[in-house]
Amino acid sequence: MFVHAYVDESYDLTIGVYILTATIVDLPDADDFRYLLRSLQQGGEKLHWRKEPPSRRTEITKAIAGTDMLAISVHGHAGALRPERARRKCMEALLPELERAGVSIVQFEARQAQHNKHDSEMVVSCRNKRLITGKLSIDFAPGVFEPLLWLPDAVCGAMLAAQRGDHSYANQLLGQTQLIHIDAS
Repeated sequence: MFVHAYVDESYDLTIGVYILTATIVDLPDADDFRYLLRSLQQGGEKLHWRKEPPSRRTEITKAIAGTDMLAISVHGHAGALRPERARRKCMEALLPELERAGVSIVQFEARQAQHNKHDSEMVVSCRNKRLITGKLSIDFAPGVFEPLLWLPDAVCGAMLAAQRGDHSYANQLLGQTQLIHIDAS
């Protein structure tokens, strides 16, 4: 079995939360998920939670909830949130969970080259701390080219909406999502 995880983030400095979510996909199921996500796409752009109106968010959440998707969502909380520090703290919690879940490859949505480099360095740090082994590898892909990265984007969006007080989306995904809350200060 080849299990991959796809990772995206969302954060809100005003409420001091950084969310890093991985959706776990067994390779034989990947094309089915891609087909579903592309069917939800409108206008040729990638599916992006932040740009969707509430009615579309409801549609997206319902579609995802109807799958056997599994997610791990790490919520980092800090009074004065520093996004990159919070991301590192969340990665430190997320990567060991992914390895325990049998994930072999973790694909992050590509950011600026320097940020991708920091993520790669964080993986090395986790290995040096013996939080993960060398069995887990990471890579980066632009979200526009890999629909499977739209899945954690939507889960992150639903979880961030819950952090802001709207639980309607996240409640539909709770049976499929492991939540981990950490101090990200």
